[in-house]
Amino acid sequence: MRERLEGLRRELEERGLGACLVLRHQRYFSGTSAGAAVLVRTEGESLLFCSRMELGRARRESPLPPVPYDPMRGEELWEVVGREVRGERRLAYDEASPSLLGKLRREGIRPLKLRGFFEELCESKTEREIGWMRKAAEMALRGMRCASELMEVGRSEREIAAEVEYEMRRAGSEGTPFTTIVASGENSLLPHATSTGKRLRRGELVVVDLGATHRGYCSDLTRTFALHPSPKQERLLRAVREAQLSALERVRAGRRAGEVEEAAEERLRREGYGRYLLHGVGHGVGLEVHEPPSLGPGSRDLLRENAVITLEPGAYVPGVGGARWEDMVVVRREGGVLLSGGL
Repeated sequence: MRERLEGLRRELEERGLGACLVLRHQRYFSGTSAGAAVLVRTEGESLLFCSRMELGRARRESPLPPVPYDPMRGEELWEVVGREVRGERRLAYDEASPSLLGKLRREGIRPLKLRGFFEELCESKTEREIGWMRKAAEMALRGMRCASELMEVGRSEREIAAEVEYEMRRAGSEGTPFTTIVASGENSLLPHATSTGKRLRRGELVVVDLGATHRGYCSDLTRTFALHPSPKQERLLRAVREAQLSALERVRAGRRAGEVEEAAEERLRREGYGRYLLHGVGHGVGLEVHEPPSLGPGSRDLLRENAVITLEPGAYVPGVGGARWEDMVVVRREGGVLLSGGL
């Protein structure tokens, strides 16, 4: 966190700016979800804006001095920001609503968006952050092992999802970054299916997509299980896993993300599944479960050193089922390093 604050100060100095309001990425700079925004200044201390209701948690979780405002009494974020930046003619920001920007302009402040800077700064994780994400991945693996033990005819998707989330909580997860997916049979053909009361049947594929959180950092893991699979289902599962290996071989700092996606897609097309590809091969992960870079078709995003990404090739074949296999990978100069292997 300190490194990011100093990096932002240097960027402001180079651009001749005195302050920056960080909204979307504020947790990367404050260490807490209790804040609404962080003000980083080239001179003077950085500040954490939070509602009065979140003041206690902000003080406990962040080293930054909090500046509270009281929405219950009609006080808004822009008012306290305006008071703190009075005298600044220009204010950098990462992302903000048109309403907030308009109110700041009426205060005589000219907001300037720092394009591209925050994506680069937040994509590359520190070794400490990678350690926290490794812990989140271990919790997710524990949940997936629980799911594997519950794979039997007659159990409902919803029952398995509930048991999995309970197991991850027992392992120390703060929550789930998204709703756990357990999708069997026809439901497995839907990449973002919701877990239902449907009961598992013999001859079905079952996609389980889950995640845990540790110190706010997310994990994202998918496995596909088979209940007495047919030869076509076995072939599909094998192709998806091989596609992930092909993608992993292409991961390297500085490489275009689209090249990684192309490696997985080429493998699946070669196996005859080109018509059944419904999504890209992955995305970045961090404090949000979906962050840059995008590993979609034609993506020109670059893989930055120490970024954490997912590799999740999938194919969805009517009459056979859907299959997806997802792991988290740290991008290094020499290649990709799995964070979530082992199941």
